[in-house]
Amino acid sequence: MTKYILVGVDDSPEAQIALRWAVDAAAARELPVRVIRAYLNEISRWPALGVEGYVPQPMPLDKYQHELDAAVQYARDRLGYDGGSGWLASSDPANALLIEAEDAEMVVVGTRSRNKVSAAVLGSVATAVSAKAPCPVVVVRGERRTGPVVVGTDGSPDSEDAIAFAFEQAARTGQRLDVVYCWQPQAEHAASIDSTEQLLQNWLAESLAPYREKFPTVPVRASVAEGRAGTRLIKRSAKASLVVVGSRGRGGVTGLLLGSVSQSLLHHADSPVAIVRRPKES
Repeated sequence: MTKYILVGVDDSPEAQIALRWAVDAAAARELPVRVIRAYLNEISRWPALGVEGYVPQPMPLDKYQHELDAAVQYARDRLGYDGGSGWLASSDPANALLIEAEDAEMVVVGTRSRNKVSAAVLGSVATAVSAKAPCPVVVVRGERRTGPVVVGTDGSPDSEDAIAFAFEQAARTGQRLDVVYCWQPQAEHAASIDSTEQLLQNWLAESLAPYREKFPTVPVRASVAEGRAGTRLIKRSAKASLVVVGSRGRGGVTGLLLGSVSQSLLHHADSPVAIVRRPKES
């Protein structure tokens, strides 16, 4: 079965930004786009049945279908007729996306500005999809922009997959790749900080050698930084076109939780964030 880029849409401007991001990613990968318009969660916005004077109205399925059709047509206009398909899902958006993610190369979702209200929306869709999807998930915030692809690594298998994804993204977009290893030296080890940092620099350079050989056209900057990974990566997201991390790094429960770094980035990064999950072993 042909893989596709999966994107969720609704009637928000953020969904349109996510759609454009997904179509651009699909064009770079020569893949089609599959659009999901789910609406079950919107029923809760309607006046409750039984309220005096309330006349039940039929669900606005024509409106939802129109939004889906417009999104599919946008994909087809740029990718060809076979480049766009869609599903109008009577389902919670996260569940609908996770069902279709089984055959996806990547899932793309939009998120609103960083505030308490959007955090609840983000928690119900983007976080759930990022935590459980069997493929990379890109959470898009703001219009697409140029800038380096930034990837955080901690030497874990999850971060190895994140590095591979980041190199591919940088190669496709022509952006520089910034690889960051964050560490927090202890006060009692102050005398050996410089030597430890040099050892980490050497390790990082060696670990990236196979990727540099595979992607010789990608300009790479590798750095070791003191401090919390989430804080460092959020700061770098201000000038990044994309920040990439593994789904958990060290710790976490497979399929249930996102790591603290991933969670911090989803809620506070200024750029799109890619959460890369290690594929299931067959």
